[in-house]
Amino acid sequence: MDGTPTRLLLSLAALAAGCTTPAQVEGLEAELRDQKDRLTAQAEALDSVRSERDAIRRQRDQLLAGTAAGVHPEQADLLVRIDRLAINTWMTGGQNTDDSPGDDELVVLVQPRDVDNEPVKLPGTLQLRLSDPAAPEGSPALGSWQFAPDECRRRWLGSMLSQGFLFRLPWQTPPTRDRLLLHARFDTTDGRRFDADALIRIRPPATNRSQPVQTSNSSPPDGG
Repeated sequence: MDGTPTRLLLSLAALAAGCTTPAQVEGLEAELRDQKDRLTAQAEALDSVRSERDAIRRQRDQLLAGTAAGVHPEQADLLVRIDRLAINTWMTGGQNTDDSPGDDELVVLVQPRDVDNEPVKLPGTLQLRLSDPAAPEGSPALGSWQFAPDECRRRWLGSMLSQGFLFRLPWQTPPTRDRLLLHARFDTTDGRRFDADALIRIRPPATNRSQPVQTSNSSPPDGG
């Protein structure tokens, strides 16, 4: 407390005793008005916080009682929080697992994020699709994977450096180019859908190097 109420009470006592000047009275009245305005602003801010809290609780209760019938109570608040899906491009790309030149698998880190852009451990159904953006229109995907909520939960990475669902995926169709397009689709248990795309760099496996590898000078966007 800043002692303002006490000081105002002392000033009022002095006023009652006839020990103040008109200027002091005006100053006292101005302070009283300012104090009233501050109290009103604090009350409005408190009402706003309470309204927001009640709205979140109503959304959580609706999720538990309605379409999200399989949601655990501890996950209901996470469903309310999720705002977007992101592919962490710093942690996503090709990886070489043997002594042969070129990458042998795709490493993917997918992050459901809240309105503050923080990762949220909210399992859902995740679909990943890998394609060659330079391939002719209508060409089949290089890879397609789907993971159920329980599988996503087991793949959660909770390290100090990064958080998200981490997958190591061997090539389904070994790529021949070094720049690929990864699409992620995340379906939450309350029926919402979130999508994310990222251009990633890889080193094509040596078995696919009978033809020159096509490269691009452009860098993939930072989606991490």
